[in-house]
Amino acid sequence: LTEEQEREFTEAFYHMDKNNTGLLWPFELGVLMRSLGHTLTDEDIRSVKADVESPVSLADFLVIMAKREQDIELQEKLIRAFAVFDRDGSGFISTDELRTQMMSLGTAPYSEQEFETFVSEYLAEAPIKDHPAAEDGLMDYGEFIKLMLRK
Repeated sequence: LTEEQEREFTEAFYHMDKNNTGLLWPFELGVLMRSLGHTLTDEDIRSVKADVESPVSLADFLVIMAKREQDIELQEKLIRAFAVFDRDGSGFISTDELRTQMMSLGTAPYSEQEFETFVSEYLAEAPIKDHPAAEDGLMDYGEFIKLMLRK
């Protein structure tokens, strides 16, 4: 975290800590994180505490927020990388073009099988049964990035 972020998050934490205990219960932490534009998951708490029902200290909160900020930074980098292939700015990219690039660029290009596995996970996670990408060959790279970051 930058000094400014750490200061902002610390002030927000202490503002929420009405009892001046230096601890926030998960419900309070969830309210705080929503006020900062984030959602709180049990996984967030588990990353700093064994018990997801126990209170969280400022240090724990800063660890959670540092991870969130890193995730946001990575997501923004991935969006910029995929946007290179989004010629019309629609938020969709051609799976054929992506296949060509991923199988030819970098120090360890994908094989055909690796690429198919890569894309099949996206199709399997789709909220609808017959995903349009299977028909039109276009994928929503914003959704694809979310899937990548969950894995």
